[in-house]
Parts: sequence; structure tokens; C-alpha cells
Amino acid sequence: TEQNINYEAQICPDDQLSIVVSSIEPNAVAAFNITTPEPTYYLVDSQGCIDFPVLGKLQVDGISRNELADMLKEKLSGYLKNPIVTIQFLNFKVTVLGEVRNPGSYKVNSERISILDALGMAGDLQINAKRKNVLVMREDGNEKVFSRVDLTSSELLHSPFFYLQQNDVVYVEPSRGRIVGGNAGTFLPYILSSVSTFVAVLALIIR
Repeated sequence: TEQNINYEAQICPDDQLSIVVSSIEPNAVAAFNITTPEPTYYLVDSQGCIDFPVLGKLQVDGISRNELADMLKEKLSGYLKNPIVTIQFLNFKVTVLGEVRNPGSYKVNSERISILDALGMAGDLQINAKRKNVLVMREDGNEKVFSRVDLTSSELLHSPFFYLQQNDVVYVEPSRGRIVGGNAGTFLPYILSSVSTFVAVLALIIR
């Protein structure tokens, strides 16, 4: 089945970007790199911009890491000879909750992770997990987007939620049998206690 193997994560507000500029002229690149003892990053503000040395404010939301690198190389070519721009996401994480072995938040070192990869990082689904109705929660600007995906369907490969974005939350629901079984287990001691009391009272009446 064909799928979009060219997917690239889009830069969003609140992203933390590591941007390093290099060139065959090492002395000239100093003005375009932040040099501090502590690790630094560019924070994408609520308007989707970063404040870059010399170049000023740049609109970066809605484009990929590679597109931003190309844009910076074009702008820096007026200052540097053959500039090289290396960009990394520093806060790309996804959260997996529910019926998985190891629920939690996971940092993603690459810029592309599928929902199947995320579930694998969380230790795979529990035996009682609902595989046909997995919820994905996503931030789209100021809105929350919710989608249900069927892990057993080939259509999953074409879903816009097959590849996860920064800060996506995946929630795997328990099956109905697990819910009913869990509730029964909660009330079982009370049921047994009531039955024992009823049997004792019935024995006294019969005597």
C-alpha cells in the first residue's frame, strides 16, 4: 500500500529549534550563532516567529525544518560564502496513554514518527486494548483537534494522523470486557459479603 513517505514535521508555535550556521569562513559565522555557556535554542513565539541574529524576525511556522534551512541559506548568502545551516527540533515529544505497557511522554529524536512507532516506544498495546478506535489529540493553532484511527485498517496509512506531530497525545481505550471485568472486580468483595450474610440468615430461619 502506498503512503506518504515524504512527510516532514511542520514548525509550530512554542517549538524549540537548535540552529547552527557554519561556513568556509569560520570568523564570519560568529555573528549568526548564539554562543553562551548554557545550551540555547530559538523559541517560536505565539505568532510563529523567531528572532534571528542580524536577519531579525522571521516567520517560520507552517514550514518544515528543511524549508527553514533553505530559507536561511538564501538570506545568509549575502553575508557568507556557501553557508551551511543545521536545524534540529529540541522539544519534539509525543504522549501515549491508556492501555499500553508503559504510558508516558516520549522525546522524539527524529522529525518523523508514526503512531505505530509511538505505540512501540510505549511497549505496545495491552491485550485488552481497543485497536479499532484509538484517539489522537492534536493542537492546531489555538484549537484542539480529535481524531479516531483504526490500527487494523490499511486506511490508517493514508490518515493525516498516521504520522504524529509535536505534542500529540495518543489515548488507547480499554475494551468493554476490560471495563466490565474491572467493575466486577471492584464490587466482588461486597457481593460475596452480602451472599454470606444472606446464607447465614437463611440458616437461622430454617432452624
